[in-house]
Amino acid sequence: MDRQTSTAARALAATTAVAIIAALTLQTTLNLERDGSPLIAFGLLLRFFTIWSNIAAAVAMGWVASGRRVPQPLLFALATALTIVGLVYWTLLAIDHHPQGLDRATNQVFHTFAPVATIAWWLHFTPPQAVSRRTLPVVMVAPILYTVFALANGALTGFYPYFFLDRSKFGWDQLALNITGLSLFFLAMGALLLGLKRLVSARA
Repeated sequence: MDRQTSTAARALAATTAVAIIAALTLQTTLNLERDGSPLIAFGLLLRFFTIWSNIAAAVAMGWVASGRRVPQPLLFALATALTIVGLVYWTLLAIDHHPQGLDRATNQVFHTFAPVATIAWWLHFTPPQAVSRRTLPVVMVAPILYTVFALANGALTGFYPYFFLDRSKFGWDQLALNITGLSLFFLAMGALLLGLKRLVSARA
């Protein structure tokens, strides 16, 4: 048994997956009064990159918990995405977002526990040379697909989940700059994680 499918790896993966699924279920339930049905409530959650990233983490960690292997580039991209989720929320969005009660609990799972647990899992349980700088472009796949989705959904509904993607507010020129900056941010975080991975592996 390798480190990725060791007992400790599977236990942490299972805990992470269960916590995320519980938070998604609870948040959907909490939104029923506002949204009317479970399908609509869950569908509206999918407007957010945070939710897509958490679902991906739940699936990947659940797969690991079952004893199966997950491709290393996918785990690297997932760790990078959740790094961005945590950083963007706590540096840019949290100042205007003050959830109460159980909403606060689910918010902590989505923006703190899931990122920390998934990144820690990736740092500790993946092989030292699993990914390299040549793998960096993979971190861009999810944000590019999500940006296309968010802009299309925003054009249809008028709702933009993140202010820096709000075309009605910024216009195309500024929006292009925002997207370029975000893309570079993903690449920079991916490179930073690679460096951190090497440091952790050297000390292991």
